[in-house]
Amino acid sequence: MITGDTVTGKTMVAIALTNRFKANGKSVGYFKPSGMKSFIHSTPDEDVDEDAAVMKELLGMDEKLSCICPIVRHLSSYDELLRIGKETLHTRVFKCYEHIAKDSDYVIIEGTKSPWNLLHVGLSTPEIAQELDATVICLVNFPDITAIDDVLMQSELFTSHGISKIGIVLNLVPPMLKKVVNENIRPFFEERGMSFCGVLYDNRELFSPTIGEILRALNGEMVIGTEKLDLLIDQFIVGSMAPENALKWFRRSKDKAVITSGDRTDICLAALETDTNLLILTGGIGPDIGTLSRARELGVPVMMTALDTYGTSRIVDGLIGTITVENKEKIAAVGRIVGEALQLDSLDL
Repeated sequence: MITGDTVTGKTMVAIALTNRFKANGKSVGYFKPSGMKSFIHSTPDEDVDEDAAVMKELLGMDEKLSCICPIVRHLSSYDELLRIGKETLHTRVFKCYEHIAKDSDYVIIEGTKSPWNLLHVGLSTPEIAQELDATVICLVNFPDITAIDDVLMQSELFTSHGISKIGIVLNLVPPMLKKVVNENIRPFFEERGMSFCGVLYDNRELFSPTIGEILRALNGEMVIGTEKLDLLIDQFIVGSMAPENALKWFRRSKDKAVITSGDRTDICLAALETDTNLLILTGGIGPDIGTLSRARELGVPVMMTALDTYGTSRIVDGLIGTITVENKEKIAAVGRIVGEALQLDSLDL
């Protein structure tokens, strides 16, 4: 069972494990008890979780997405699952799991968005792992040494549910910490009974979305720059400040996208004078002639979306570290890079 907080690379590890098991001639299934509704792939007849859609296609699974991910949340209200009822949800989840597991040598289970999520209905990741006697691989974002406490907190959560052996994978680790991780952090975890299963260093090829992925997520329209849909975006900045302050912030960020209303010509021109890879214009308002001419001159793509600035920023923030069905290149990169980083011998998989 793969667990971790939001944007820790759970689906990336699932893809790498899939490749490893299949290379050894094993049949593999995928199961995600609870996910979030994708507004790209959902239909009026079926709510779809993006990760489940990716893994269904990758594995060629015949099961319906509603079985691969039986609980798809809308987050319309906190008590949406309480109204359904714990017993009903429990039956739905484990019936679907049994259906997927019956023909698989391995089932990769992707945990909830945080390990403690769904504790209120008895379907948190440690509760499911305990009931299924699953091996647990815990991913923790590790931007600095203080993240040791995050690892210990999650380890204690699983230990309190009777799960004693836990594999730890550190994610988004700055390359400068490589020596510290190998010489100090790894022994620290192993002395406390945890299996150290690898490090994913901060890698833009894995975590940065492309312009094409942003375009699909926003249901947008390219004004110029359709030839640059594979360009990576490392950061998103909302341009809602005064133009004299905007330049200060824009200069601090590279390979970024700036999100602003199409009628904020001052913000658009300020963004174009810095290292900007994409302008995202919101509210269905296109660029004026000055912005368009300058963007063409500098070769900066410009995208329009009918969404407002707040809605746009929420959607694109959720794209960091995600994988879409359409991006075959990223799926291949994940399999290669993450597969090489995982060290799973101590888990006896």
